[in-house]
Amino acid sequence: MVCEKDGNMLRKILIAFGNLFKLPIIYMPGTLGKRLRYLYYKKRLKRCGKNVVIDEGVIIENPEWISIGNSIWIDKYTILSAGPVAFSKRDILKKKHNRSISNINEGELIIGSGCHIGAFNVLQAYGGIRIGDNVTTSAFVKIYSLSNMPNNPSNLEEITFANCVAEGKVAYIMGPVEIEDGVWIGLDSIILSGVKIGKYSFVRSKSLVISNIEKNSIASGNPAKRIKERFKLKSKNE
Repeated sequence: MVCEKDGNMLRKILIAFGNLFKLPIIYMPGTLGKRLRYLYYKKRLKRCGKNVVIDEGVIIENPEWISIGNSIWIDKYTILSAGPVAFSKRDILKKKHNRSISNINEGELIIGSGCHIGAFNVLQAYGGIRIGDNVTTSAFVKIYSLSNMPNNPSNLEEITFANCVAEGKVAYIMGPVEIEDGVWIGLDSIILSGVKIGKYSFVRSKSLVISNIEKNSIASGNPAKRIKERFKLKSKNE
C-alpha cells in the first residue's frame, strides 16, 4: 500500500516537473520559440507534418490524439483539446449523429495540410473533429464537438445544470464536426456538434453553425444559412 502511494506521488512530481519544463516552450516568443515548439510537439502528436508553425501561447491537450498535416500555422493563444471524455452516471449524454459524416473517432482531432488556425481559436474535439486541406479559421473561432444542453429532452421536468461541479445532473450533447477542403470560417464564428461544412464554403463573421452547410456556400446568421454560392464552379465535380 505504501509503495502504491509512493508511486502515485512520484508520478505527480514528474508531471509537475514536466509542466514546468513545458511552460517556457509554450510562451517563448520569436523564431526560437516556434522552432522549440515544433520539435517538442513533433514527438508527442499522433502525426505531425513538415513546415508546421505552432505560435506563442498555444495550448495542446492530449497531443497523442491530434494529427496535423504539412504547412500548418496554428496562431497565437489557440487551444486544441482532444482525447476521450469520461461521463459519470449522473450525466445525461445525447449523441448527435450525422449520416453525411463518417470515420471520425470520438476524441480525435485531424487537421489537413495548408491550414491556418487563427488566433484565440478553441478546437474542442471530444466528439471528433476533422478539418480538410487549405482551411482557414479566422480569429476567435470556436468549434465545440461537445457542449451542454439547456435541459433533458427526454424529461423536461428534470432540473439539469451546465457545469460539472454542480451536484445535480449535467446534460451534454456530443457529435463529430467535419470541415471540408477550402473552407473559410469568419471572425468570431461558432460551430457546434454534428455539423458538416461543405468544401469551398465561406461562413461569415459572428455566425452560429448548428446544421450542415452545403458545398460552395456563403453562409451567415444565427443559425447560419446558405445565402448564395461562393464561386462559379465549372462543373459539379469541382
